[in-house]
Amino acid sequence: MKKLFIIIIIFISFQTLSKAEDIRDFEIEGVSIGDSLLDIATVNQINNAKSKEQLKNSNFYKFDLERLKDLEIYDWVTVTTKKGDNSYTVINIGAAIDYTELNECKKIKKDVQNGVEKIFTAIDKQETTFASSQDETGKSIIYGVQYYTKPYPFKEAIVVNCYHMTKESNIKRSVILSVNSEEFAEYLVSLNN
Repeated sequence: MKKLFIIIIIFISFQTLSKAEDIRDFEIEGVSIGDSLLDIATVNQINNAKSKEQLKNSNFYKFDLERLKDLEIYDWVTVTTKKGDNSYTVINIGAAIDYTELNECKKIKKDVQNGVEKIFTAIDKQETTFASSQDETGKSIIYGVQYYTKPYPFKEAIVVNCYHMTKESNIKRSVILSVNSEEFAEYLVSLNN
């Protein structure tokens, strides 16, 4: 609950600012799309922070931000860069708050959504509910909302998903806030085609 209180305070503090229109203005734990990881760590530290869970068949690397800096709000954060990018430019950020019960998930998701809507101007908003492909039983459900930052056909977005996984799936239940550049969003869309 302490983390939820911190999120609400941070979002309220942004209310006095004008609304952001560029996805690069959206910051999570001090990192934004377009930032270089070299601004917060050495190449050695960055390479040691490579996530154990990498994206399959992709041209990207995921890094665990909590291995590069102390997190203030989220339970864990991953940042993604392109393979071969020697400046380690961030093209995706995924930040999670873990939870136990569905009502807690929906409350956190709603609070994060309210915060996003207060500080960011979206072109379009889409609410979704679907079975998670991570759970073969089809019983785990994702409750999501996507905020598109540019008109169609662009796919750049800020996404808030509640991953309500069954206990049998042995997958952690988390509310995940993702900021996806156009390039990374294209990759995600290609996974479903």
